[in-house]
This record gives sequence, structure tokens and C-alpha cells, in this order.
Amino acid sequence: MIGSADSRIALVVFAHPDDETLLAGALIAKLIEDGLQVHLLCIAPGDDDDLTARMELAATELGISSVSSLRFAPAGSVRASEGAASSPPLLSAPESVVSSQIAGKMGQLSPGIVITHSPSGDYGHPDHAFCHRVTIAAANEAVPDAAVFALAWSGAMLRLNGMASRAFGWLSMGRTDSGTLMRVDAQTASLRLPVTETHNVTRYLGIRKRAAANYRKELSRGPLPLRMLEAAPIWLQRLALGRVRLSRVE
Repeated sequence: MIGSADSRIALVVFAHPDDETLLAGALIAKLIEDGLQVHLLCIAPGDDDDLTARMELAATELGISSVSSLRFAPAGSVRASEGAASSPPLLSAPESVVSSQIAGKMGQLSPGIVITHSPSGDYGHPDHAFCHRVTIAAANEAVPDAAVFALAWSGAMLRLNGMASRAFGWLSMGRTDSGTLMRVDAQTASLRLPVTETHNVTRYLGIRKRAAANYRKELSRGPLPLRMLEAAPIWLQRLALGRVRLSRVE
């Protein structure tokens, strides 16, 4: 399954629809303008066909060449009624099984660059941390000569993410959605990789904003800090989103 990595191809691997846009949309647009062919693999979109369709629209807005999914269910999602078909929960799947499926996709594309979530799950989301681990394992198996990067966050963004996570957890008390699951143990939450690359993406925030419009429904249910950030004008978003930091995973 090991392939020879193509430096002109990048694969971004994220847990859910909207992660590719909200977490890395401006970076993806920059990479495409720089001449890379970017492909998206979403590992836990669940059974929501409307959301998956909107993810494809957002990907088109960003300039992504192809979108594929593994169809696991996100953490906290309500499973379909008993007896009905539903996607298996991501967190109940063996990591070796998921990484093998990701490796299969990598074997087809032979990406020279792979980008995924931070090891801490960005703001402590267990699906994101899971995605990080299985993506790294898959890249080691399928494209060992690829450059593999994880998102890295500044102190300001980590504080904002923490506020959003706490607010969402408070607002969702007693509910079964992912807001109640954005808590990981202290050891995992403290995982930080050194920043090895910083990209100025201010020119691409307009593209990110247009792509994010496909996720209005999800954003309307998100925590107040996130809604405020997404509603802010581009000049203000530059303060929080104008630079994307990456960590090279060896």
C-alpha cells in the first residue's frame, strides 16, 4: 500500500463537515493558489446527507479537487431508530480499522502533503484528537515520505477555543450533542507540538467566509464566541484567523 508521495498533491483529513472550512479554509485556499491540488477526506460526517452536500459546496468554494468520506458518526450524535441503518460511531471504531481506511485513500492519491487536526483535538474535541492519531498512523503506513502537518494554535486562539468549549458545554448540559463531549483529560488537552510553519492567510479570509456560509445552520447552534467570530467583518477576523500555524509531525 506504500506509495511514492507527489509533492503537488495535498490531502486534508478532518473529522466533520465544517472542520475543513472553519479550521483550515483560508489555508486550503492559499495552498491551491500556490499550485497544489488539494483533496479532502472527512471521516465522520454521519448520515446527514444535507450536511454532506453542503460540505461539498464549501469544498467547491475553497477550490478543493475532490471530497470523500468514511461515513462514521460524530461523537454525541443521536443514532437512528433501532433497526434502521446508521453510521457506526467514530469513537467506538478500532483506530487500526479507521487508519487502514485512511491509508487506502492515501494510497490512491499519493499525497506529498497531509494536514489534519492538532493532537489535542483543537479545542479538546475527542473526534478531532482521534482523527489526528489515525491520520498520522495512516500516513506512516501509506506515504511515509510525505510531509505530515497538524494544526497548531496560538495562545490567543487556544483561549478563545477554551471559552467556546466551556460555553458550549454549559449551554448543552443535559443534551446528547457533541458539546457535552468537548472535554478530554488534562494530559491530552495539554498536548502541544512545536510550530514549524506559519502561513499568512489574510488574503484568503473572504474565500473562507463564503465557504462558511454553507454551515449557517451549524454555526447558529454553536457557542456565542464562535458565532461572533464568524459574523465579524473580514478586517476583524484577521486578528484571530489571519495566520495559520502548523506543526510538522515526524
